[in-house]
Amino acid sequence: MTGTDPTATASDPTIHAAIEAPLHGRRLHPISPIVDVLAWLPRLWPLVLLGVSRSWGPWLLGSVVTAFAVRGALRWSTTTYGFDGRELVVASGLWNRTVRRAPVDRVQQVDVVRKLRHQAFGVAVVQVKLADAGPVGGDITLEVVSMGEAETMKARLEQARRRATLGEAMASAPPPPEHEVVRISDAVLALGGVTGASLMFVPAGVAALASLLDDVRLGDDAERVAADLPLAAAITGFVALSFVTAAIVSVLRSHGYRMTRRATDLVIERGMLERRATVVPIDRVQAVTLSRNLVRRRMGLASVHIATAGRLTGEGSGSANDSVPVVGITDALAVIGIAMGDRIVPPADRAISAAATRRLVLRGAVVAVFVVSWTPFAFGAAWLLVFAPAAALGAWEGRLASRSRRHGIGTDAVTIVRGVFAWRSTIVPLDRVQSWSSTQSPFQRRHELHHVSVHVNGVRTVVVRDITSDHRAALVGALATTATCSDRRSGSVSPRSRDDLRRFGTAR
Repeated sequence: MTGTDPTATASDPTIHAAIEAPLHGRRLHPISPIVDVLAWLPRLWPLVLLGVSRSWGPWLLGSVVTAFAVRGALRWSTTTYGFDGRELVVASGLWNRTVRRAPVDRVQQVDVVRKLRHQAFGVAVVQVKLADAGPVGGDITLEVVSMGEAETMKARLEQARRRATLGEAMASAPPPPEHEVVRISDAVLALGGVTGASLMFVPAGVAALASLLDDVRLGDDAERVAADLPLAAAITGFVALSFVTAAIVSVLRSHGYRMTRRATDLVIERGMLERRATVVPIDRVQAVTLSRNLVRRRMGLASVHIATAGRLTGEGSGSANDSVPVVGITDALAVIGIAMGDRIVPPADRAISAAATRRLVLRGAVVAVFVVSWTPFAFGAAWLLVFAPAAALGAWEGRLASRSRRHGIGTDAVTIVRGVFAWRSTIVPLDRVQSWSSTQSPFQRRHELHHVSVHVNGVRTVVVRDITSDHRAALVGALATTATCSDRRSGSVSPRSRDDLRRFGTAR
């Protein structure tokens, strides 16, 4: 590997010596203030407009940029960090001095991120993700360091975490060869873009643009221009633009996607404009989610999100930060098998009761009728006829929801499936569950149904809905029994687990 590869490992001889060197009192890269200014420039576009439209604008813009540069220089001069093999220490602040310490055995994952501004200067950002620490967050970020420093820091953290987890003897042993798990081509990424949420970027952008034009009193002009366009051509162009944009965005986000297995870690590399290398320790995995919408299911595609105990952000499940954005179902199940270690994945073979199904059907019909209840008042009594098809459509949606609402209970994990036209199957290892709770509404008490909420670090609460008392007792019994068991940290997949994964993949 070259010295500029952010995914270099501790076994690389060019890095091995640097791993043993002390990292006390290190500073960020001297280019840090300039990169900091570049990060703020896109947010200063109103000042840029003033700078080109007013005689005093350049002075204002120059003053603001200078202030940001001085701020960045002060932050650089007062920030130091160090790592002694046991804990990462970051000190920052001029007036209020803050020293933050993070033991290495609390590290959830390590990301090396390179946006365009970092690539231009040959630097990187190191993000050390810890368990969620509440509103202040659980991450430690070294904003701008050299590529060599990023490689050294990542390699040291990986080795120290393995030593803390596996012991000195196993951590000192040479790691096994790197094994490629998944590689995604740009063609598959583009296909994932046009079959996923990225397809909504253009409609959302058009809505935002329309609102902006109204704010600046150009909405009428835009409507006149749109009215002059042929309807068929406008619709065709809009649809084509949506598909092309979705494909391009997906490729830019995950270009060169590659997941490899390295000893006890999964290493993910991706991105074009923002290059990211993520190290996910398998023994830190808290839950795994398999997502498939109706189109992807027909095409044999899926996405996988592997959650650790880091802080929940906008880049959670279903976002660009998904562990596997889109891949064939066979590869998706292989990733799940590795992430789950030697735990056996149970199939979601427990459906909700007939009473819960009737409730969902009735609720869907009532909600649909309520949604269209305004139409007779707006368009006349003839629109009362719309109530019947609306109720039928709502009842059909409720029936679909009841068919997909299933769960499975195993000795090592619980599987929860939910969704109507887009399904998510979440696998939660029982030894990762922090707590659980059970609730009942008046309707549920009458039919002896329950919602059971399963709480896991770094994962939004997973709810098993409308289960019977017998299923609730089985689930709570499994949670209570596993709470006293030790963690399973092996990275192998048993033959039985492979069989269960195949059956899991055939379920919706």
